[in-house]
Amino acid sequence: MKNCNICDGQVVEHARARVRDKYDAVFLRCLNCGFIFIPDPCWLAEAYAEPINRSDTGYVRRNLWARDRMDVCIETNLNPNGVFLDYAAGYGLFVRLMRDIGYDFRWSDLYCQNLFAQGFEVSEPLAGPFEAVTAFEVFEHLVNPVAEAKKLLAITDCLIFSTKLVPDPAPQPQDWWYYGLEHGQHIAFYSRKSLEVLAAQFGCHVVTDDNDLHTGLHVFSRKKVSPKFFPRLRLWQRAWRKLKNRNKRAPLPG
Repeated sequence: MKNCNICDGQVVEHARARVRDKYDAVFLRCLNCGFIFIPDPCWLAEAYAEPINRSDTGYVRRNLWARDRMDVCIETNLNPNGVFLDYAAGYGLFVRLMRDIGYDFRWSDLYCQNLFAQGFEVSEPLAGPFEAVTAFEVFEHLVNPVAEAKKLLAITDCLIFSTKLVPDPAPQPQDWWYYGLEHGQHIAFYSRKSLEVLAAQFGCHVVTDDNDLHTGLHVFSRKKVSPKFFPRLRLWQRAWRKLKNRNKRAPLPG
């Protein structure tokens, strides 16, 4: 049995489940950091034939939420005049939304067509530096989280991403929707400790908020950041209203 994909610790079988109604999957759990993953998921090419899976009914709503939340985070923690990258950016809707409110966001995705942010692509191999890299709903898809974090933290000192953390105790596949058995694209599930271990490998501080309304938010930063990097729901809504009333920066072209 292989070791943990994050800390190389000993793993045990956590569960077995049917994925996409036809593949038998084994879920392994690390005894050290609590990371849960599916080794060698053979169905990924099939699962990504449609990059945005059909069961994803909240796609536009979540992009609007991400725009509003990142507007507050950038204004309160980062340089608003910097250049930002949205990694695994899908159709480019989030990039377009951020550019529409005046932030210089760029697009990168190896598997999806850029529909909304054409002309602002960043090609592989990625080259920075970027003020921050965002990666919404990406980390649960990663076969090799360490390699992917290394790639992104080579071009920024601030990585902002979303993924739900595994509840304690870790649920069985039939008891937690986030395993995504119907589409098979989710293969990596993180505990808070697994994120801390991953961040430490790159000299990063961690701030995490898994109590968010839509999905857990996390930041890896080489600079120490406030524990309030992600304001609580009521506070960020208040801050967002305040930001809406300020003189907004002009939309960027494109």
